[in-house]
Amino acid sequence: MPELSKDIVGTKLDPYTFAVERGKVQEFCIAIGEENPIYRDPEAAKAAGYEDTPIPPTFQTAFQFWGYPKIWGDMAALGIDIERLLHMKEEYTYLKPVYPGTMIHAAGEVIEVKIGKMNMVTFKTLFNNEKGETMIEAVMGIVIRPPDA
Repeated sequence: MPELSKDIVGTKLDPYTFAVERGKVQEFCIAIGEENPIYRDPEAAKAAGYEDTPIPPTFQTAFQFWGYPKIWGDMAALGIDIERLLHMKEEYTYLKPVYPGTMIHAAGEVIEVKIGKMNMVTFKTLFNNEKGETMIEAVMGIVIRPPDA
């Protein structure tokens, strides 16, 4: 495995596409105990001012794990020891609601690397719809524990 380096800043990850399916959103709501009817009932969502049932907060995490399963191999190729990886932070900026039926096109990029006792890598991902409009911006930070920790 290559060694982690600040030289990976600016590296773009492979783009991927994810179809937002109503059933997957429903399963996610059940899994996290989300009971707000705007995420499950189109009529309740419309009464609240939405076009349809929007995805609940954090559902876009599923975009990456279902739509880009090779992320682990790609991280390893960047010098990230995925066996020592810890999730540090996740920040989302919601720009427009995402509804079932939307095709999400995502592309991530390494935006920061800190080398030290515990190495840190930050990624930024833009989630765009089929029109190219950015719906969500995500910034994810990870920490790589040292071998003796």
